[in-house]
Amino acid sequence: MLVVEDDGFTRSLILSILRGLGVRAVFEAPGAGPALELLGTTEIDVILSDIEMEPVNGLDFLRHLRSGTRPAGVVPPRAPPSQTPVIFLTAHAKAKLVEQARAAGVSAFLTKPIRPALLRDRIMSVASQIRRTPPNLPGPASACAERLTETS
Repeated sequence: MLVVEDDGFTRSLILSILRGLGVRAVFEAPGAGPALELLGTTEIDVILSDIEMEPVNGLDFLRHLRSGTRPAGVVPPRAPPSQTPVIFLTAHAKAKLVEQARAAGVSAFLTKPIRPALLRDRIMSVASQIRRTPPNLPGPASACAERLTETS
């Protein structure tokens, strides 16, 4: 699991909630650039990302992730397109923003303030979508979902 949040306090709070839910492998990034660099070296099953970040917002982060492109200065400059599930965290879900996020390929939304039970449900929901792959090709998100199920 990867938490992409530019506000350090909020990021720490999310990490604490995830650990309380039993998620052991949690990575963090203070923005889109560091997240995209981390994704170049680390297998991530689910991404929780704020939408309103600087200098690259969550929508642009998602577009880069899905297309395999990278903002200037991010290493590597290109990567394979990724379908890693992304759950957007937002303080407000305006209709136009939701529409843009869906068009970009977001998996789910969660409004702030974050409630642990709803976060668990969203993670389980996106992880179950990944589990629809053939049984002989287990996805990494299935392990995340199994850990959450064990703690429920």
